Formats: sequence, C-alpha cells, structure tokens
Amino acid sequence: MKVLVIQHKMIGDVLASTVICEVLKKEHPDWEIHYLIEKNTLPVVENNVYIDKIVLFDPQANKGLFRLIRFGKQLKKENYGLVIDVYGKWQSIIPAYFSGAKTIIGHYKWYTTFFYTKTVVPDTECNGTANAYRLLLASTALNKKVESVYPTIHLAVSELNDAKTKMSVFSPNNPIFMISVLGSGKNKSLPPSYMAKVLDYVAEKKEAHILFNYIPKQREEVEHIFNLCNEKTKSQIHLDFYANGLRDFLGILSKCDALIGNEGGATNMAKALSIPTFTIYAPWINKTSWNILEETGLHDVVHLSDYFPELYQNKHPKNFKDKALEWYEKFQPNLFKEKLIAFIERIGG
Repeated sequence: MKVLVIQHKMIGDVLASTVICEVLKKEHPDWEIHYLIEKNTLPVVENNVYIDKIVLFDPQANKGLFRLIRFGKQLKKENYGLVIDVYGKWQSIIPAYFSGAKTIIGHYKWYTTFFYTKTVVPDTECNGTANAYRLLLASTALNKKVESVYPTIHLAVSELNDAKTKMSVFSPNNPIFMISVLGSGKNKSLPPSYMAKVLDYVAEKKEAHILFNYIPKQREEVEHIFNLCNEKTKSQIHLDFYANGLRDFLGILSKCDALIGNEGGATNMAKALSIPTFTIYAPWINKTSWNILEETGLHDVVHLSDYFPELYQNKHPKNFKDKALEWYEKFQPNLFKEKLIAFIERIGG
C-alpha cells in the first residue's frame, strides 16, 4: 500500500512528523511511504531510511482553492490507500481530500469530518504534546497502540567526516557549544542584552569554543549581541564560523557538546542528533508542546512561567503572545543562571 504523510511549513514540524513514517514503516516494511513537505525543509529528512519518496509542495504555485484541488487530483494518480494530514489546514486538507485515498486521517475540527474519514483529538495536557499527537495519528492508522519513538536525523558517513574535518580547527580539550543566539523573530528571542549575559555565564563557567547558529543576513543582529558580551566571552566566540547550508549545519551540530539558547528548529535538530540542549522558551510558547526527552538528563528547559506562574492565571501561554516583548523583559538571565550552570556541569562539557 502507498501512504502519504503531509506536513507543511516549519523545519521543526517536518522533523517531528518523521516519527509517523518510522512507525508505519517498521510495522509494515512493504508499505511505500511518501512524505509531502516544502522544499526548504528537505535537509532534515534526507537519508531517512523510513521514507521512500519525498513529494514537494510549492505554496506559491498552489495558492488558492482551485490550485489546491488541482494538486490533490495530481496526487490521486499515485493511488494512495492512506493519507495522514498532520498539518490540518486548508493547504493540506484540500489536497488530502482530492487525493482520493480510501482512508484520510487528521485532526478533529468541526468541519474536518467532511474531509477526513477518521479524526483524532490530541491530548493537550501531556508532556511533549507535539510528539504525542503524531504518534496518535500513527496509532489511528494502524488501529493499535504504538511505542514511543522520537525524531532522528540521518547523516551520511561522508557528511560526518566533513564535519569532523571542519571542526578539527578547535582544540579537543575544550567543549564546543552551539548557541541559538536568535529565535525565528523578536517575539521568540531573548533580548540582546540578556542573551549576552547568558553567553557570559557560559564562558565564565567553561573555557569553551562558542559557535553561533545564524545566517549571513542576521549578521548585524548577531554582532550587536557579540558586542554586548564581556571581553573574556568574546575571546571564546568564533563569530565567523558558520555553516554553508542546513546539512552542513547538521554535521557541525552533531560534533558539538551542547546546544544552548532560544527555542526553535535547531533545538529539535539537536535532540534528533542526541546532542544535549538547554532551551529558553518564549513567554508565549507552551513548553510542554515540544519538551521531549527531558527525563534522559540530556535536556533542560526554562520558561517565564517557572518563575512568574501568577502572570499566566492558569491560561495557555499562547493567550499572551501580544505581551511577548513586555514579558521578555521580566525573563532576566539571573533567574535561571544556576540551572544553566548545572546543565553545563551535568553534560560534562
């Protein structure tokens, strides 16, 4: 049977949904698993042994109802027996429906029952809800309970060797820390002066090689944070060392001792490479959604709600997105300094 798993948009989401492909392929090695994603997220699924074919979706070329219907009819030519729509928005609902698959599974909303043959209601209270939701979709497809699995990134031996060569410029006697110095936007980024203070804490604790996760167009923002650091910290930062593309970054990340900084796709990638993470969540992001594997001791997280629970009044953090910048000012690094230091000591870097 041919199966199509649909996941649009962000790199972290695309990586997370690979667990569905893995569960299905392990249960039915004879099934042909296709994965529908957008081109920019391709690097995190390359070499994945549980995916037989990548189907690319171009959001611009398929913009509008009629183009989405046309795209869905193109999918119909594949004769999918099962479609799992993880994304659950019109960009995926319409193509899933017009794919003609006998079974279409997705997130329950009042209107999705008209388009899906089976719907699921995710548990929004459990830890790691993003992963649990995807396992629920896989479980529904198989009509049986499935074991817990987590996303993994599959690097080729050549990629690992290339990364090893690039990282050989650093002394093996000092740990290497990758820093998610910027989030995907200001409302997901610790203020520059606070991030500089975090870096000072790291450099004070360890004589380390500090690398920044950024792209060239973010250089000015990154330099601003660099200039706010003290001189000792600056001496440990390798500002000009950055990856040439996402696969190159993954290879470099796989050779680091930890990833520290703002929550985002890099956090999910580090976890998928079994690299320890210390994650600083934005005040309006629900940390339980993406917080997985903390029990292993490899990962730790901090959230404003850990220190000011009264601000949230028992409401979901997403209700306070408009207060993100204001509340970030309350998220002073001294609040979690001890936890950060303990993390660095624990990982032994």
